[in-house]
Amino acid sequence: MMSKGHAFFLAFLPVALGFLAGCSTMSRTEKQLARVDSFDSPDIPSPGMIPPARPKDGGLEYSRDVLVISYDMEIGKEPLKKAIRKYGASIIYDYRIVNAIAIRIPDPRKLDEAITHFEKVKGVLQVSRDRVNYLDRRVSLDLL
Repeated sequence: MMSKGHAFFLAFLPVALGFLAGCSTMSRTEKQLARVDSFDSPDIPSPGMIPPARPKDGGLEYSRDVLVISYDMEIGKEPLKKAIRKYGASIIYDYRIVNAIAIRIPDPRKLDEAITHFEKVKGVLQVSRDRVNYLDRRVSLDLL
């Protein structure tokens, strides 16, 4: 037979353990971060550590030969398409949701020159370099 003290202890033990498990000096976010393997995600700091410094540009990378050009809908894309053909560039993608076209320039060394050239085309609103976003490990652009 079980004594009253022993029965009370067995009934109280799960409650005490549940309470103690909830008490921690680590915040919920720190507990979640502690589960992340720092080798897989070096940008996520371990609990209690200061996050790594970010470069001023946020570590952005750009494609070495692709531009995204936005144009005025009222003027249309025909003047831009004509300028793209004349420059010797190729259209990679003609966006349907926004008024923009992605192009690949023939000589990546002249990217700044191409930006200046296309900014002067009638109807062009903005010329920007194509930003590269990584969903997983960093991959060299030379492999793309």
